[in-house]
Amino acid sequence: MTKIGAWLRQLGEAMKFSLSFKFIIGCSLTLLVTLGAIFYVFNERQEQLIIRQAENEARAVFRQIVLMRKWIADHGGVFVEKLPRSQPSPFLPEAEIIDRQGRRYTKETPAMVTKELAKYSREEGLFWFHITSLKLTNPENAPDPFERQALLAFEQKSLRELVSVETIDRQAYLRYISPLYVEEACLKCHLEQGYKVGDVRGAISVALPMDKTFTEARQNRRRMFASMLLVVGALSGAMIFMMRHLVLHPMKRLSTSIREFSRGNYEEGEILRTGDEFEDLSRAFADMTAQLTGYHGDLQDRIRE
Repeated sequence: MTKIGAWLRQLGEAMKFSLSFKFIIGCSLTLLVTLGAIFYVFNERQEQLIIRQAENEARAVFRQIVLMRKWIADHGGVFVEKLPRSQPSPFLPEAEIIDRQGRRYTKETPAMVTKELAKYSREEGLFWFHITSLKLTNPENAPDPFERQALLAFEQKSLRELVSVETIDRQAYLRYISPLYVEEACLKCHLEQGYKVGDVRGAISVALPMDKTFTEARQNRRRMFASMLLVVGALSGAMIFMMRHLVLHPMKRLSTSIREFSRGNYEEGEILRTGDEFEDLSRAFADMTAQLTGYHGDLQDRIRE
């Protein structure tokens, strides 16, 4: 037991740290925790802002498509010159006309124009969108699970838009979907399906690629983390420098004076010209040294007598 006690005392002595070490470690840990909390909050806020910005972009795309569809519907569709790859819709009466020069034109409905624009957009790699419905005229517009979930909620009037971040083909996309409501112009083609003005006709979903944005956000987080470590290192270095010159050096000089006094050197203690508490302490010690030296001299004189 004696050996164990001695070993524990030795371990305790070895574990003793200097005041400067404790101060630097404490301040560094405080900085790390504080900056870490700020970094976490900022990171969460940045991610929310990225998603919100993407939502606003998708919402703007949706509204632009709706305006384009409304213009086409108000004009009863548009005729465009027939291209070799284009085919007239089998669902439309008078889907093709020929002018006096023999040029052929096919009629485009809002849904057809939307579909073609979506194809162009997807080929350009910008974003893609899809028109869909639970009551299909064209089977190619069938909804996927995300769109079906939203359409059911739209018909129950429990939701006006739905946003989700999904991984499709190993790429992240922000998906936005909002309903299309039946207007008077829509009944020209959809009256026989039992719709009335104000009903949910279908929806348009917009998908924005997010991989590039998320990659840039991750790089920004790495730079912020490196900057945080740099700040902690710089502040720790500054604290070490200040601790040595403002605290440890005066303390060492004062400690030397006290040690010399304890060894019997009764000369007046050194007064530190630091302009702070160390100077006050050194003056108090110098006064005490002078008084004790005087008492010691008087005592020596009495002994000689």
